[in-house]
Amino acid sequence: MKISASVVSLLIAAAAVSCTTSAGTPAAQSGAAAGGSSSTAGAGAGATAGVGVGSTARSGPCVAAAALAPARLWRLNDQQYGNVVHDVFGAGITVPAGVSEAVSAGAEDLARAESLTIGDDTIASNYMNSAHATALSAVQNLSALVGCAAPDATCVEAFIRTKVARAFRRAVTDGEVADMLALYQLGAADGPSEGVRVLMEYVLQAPAFLWRTELAGADPAKVAAAPQPLSPYELAGAVGFLFLDSAPDDALWSKAADGSLTTPAVLAAEVDRLMALPAVKLNLANKVGSWLTIKKTEATVKDPAIFPEFTPSVKDALTQSAQLFLQDVVAAGKLTDLITSRKMFLNQELATLYGVSGVTGTQLVPVNVALPERGGGILTQPAILAANSRVNRGDPIHRGLFIYSSLVCGNPVPGPPANATMVDQSLPATATERDRANFRASRADCGACHIHFDPLGLLSERYDPIGRYHENDASGQPIDQSSTINLGSTVLDGPANGLGDLITRLGSSRQFGDCAAGRLAAVAVGRTVADDNSCALQTLRDDFVQSQSFMSLFRDIALSPGFTARGGDLQ
Repeated sequence: MKISASVVSLLIAAAAVSCTTSAGTPAAQSGAAAGGSSSTAGAGAGATAGVGVGSTARSGPCVAAAALAPARLWRLNDQQYGNVVHDVFGAGITVPAGVSEAVSAGAEDLARAESLTIGDDTIASNYMNSAHATALSAVQNLSALVGCAAPDATCVEAFIRTKVARAFRRAVTDGEVADMLALYQLGAADGPSEGVRVLMEYVLQAPAFLWRTELAGADPAKVAAAPQPLSPYELAGAVGFLFLDSAPDDALWSKAADGSLTTPAVLAAEVDRLMALPAVKLNLANKVGSWLTIKKTEATVKDPAIFPEFTPSVKDALTQSAQLFLQDVVAAGKLTDLITSRKMFLNQELATLYGVSGVTGTQLVPVNVALPERGGGILTQPAILAANSRVNRGDPIHRGLFIYSSLVCGNPVPGPPANATMVDQSLPATATERDRANFRASRADCGACHIHFDPLGLLSERYDPIGRYHENDASGQPIDQSSTINLGSTVLDGPANGLGDLITRLGSSRQFGDCAAGRLAAVAVGRTVADDNSCALQTLRDDFVQSQSFMSLFRDIALSPGFTARGGDLQ
């Protein structure tokens, strides 16, 4: 008798009602089949969550009883789903590209991961279909999957207690083992392969697999009153997803299993071991890329009639170039390198397009570009300039918003009014971007917001929508790249001429370092870390301003009491 995917889902729903997580919280609260979500999910949601320009510095005595995240259940994103499958069950297993939702180019916001829910039947159905396809792929090499050539109940039990437990990021109970063995036996009536296939479908839809558990003791009164330490398994999961974007590896898992991981020296040793791994360095660079919205380049579109040079190969190379730049800065550079480095990763096609000589071949190679217009690190990387531009013309709005939101942590910006497009179209087609910015600043319904970020975007006016630099316009006149910065910051504000002036001010501003540390702490814990004046967050900011090292910042985050506990005086 073949067990269908829908029958497995019904079994999962029944299990979710009856079983509990290792912390004692009903799994039905977070089960895929139950369509649940954490009561705290969405705490990090917000279009442009920020800490307010000029307010990142400590404004009073910090709050000791404040963690960086609440006690919560939160769902794996699709990338993490695939990573856990490959790292625990086998690298050769095929996982569908869109596990729960259709893949969208440029869609990534790791700082709002905890807002993911299973709120409709489509996502639940997608999980069911993905589990079925993944399980079918997994059993193609049955012995590699379960660890024995001829699976029987003894072998499958060992598989459940080792690999399934690691995929659940916690120990499995005897009752869960018995239930999963019974499910295996039901399918095994049609052969061991079918039994394991049914078991795998169950595992891949189980609440314990799909949802990360960080409940810190699961006593609401305690976690509300003060931060409660994560259990060894919860801490291993948090560290694993921070550094590997996956379940704990074998060494980290063993420290959770013997309970020693919560010992500060053991945790520090594990963090140091992980940070030496090349894969971890790539993952941390991806987290920095999430902060800086690097993936927007993937979704960038330009009018081919105006920019025929912006070919698919150029766009792909630009995305890779920006990622390589971040990998280089994160692994060995400093915060100031992010906005002052002259390094670009170029192949012949990109070098020709952006006026850099001496580069040949199709491989992207590091080049220290002598051109003065490329001395602004991430701000003068063509990928960022192109990603924050319109299809057919310049875009000081979105370039300004990139700086305002990502680099100085400006206050949240509401969505544009319903008549924004009509207002813009009321200007003549010949109006320049500066004309349009001045017009927005003059209107009461636009100016209150635009006066803060439009001036930042106008500093990049000499870079066209695909990131090329032009001193002069089509008529031969110098392009005006001046503006007056208006952020309410004594260090940053005032007349400026081009990105160079902004970069100089950012380099001497505490605002920039505090913003970066807060944003990356948010990415690390999967939620918006508000300026709640927590001592943990303030210490991270203080240390980052001193070290300027991204690697040191991520190490400090993992060892921070704000990371190793949940709950407390969150604001």
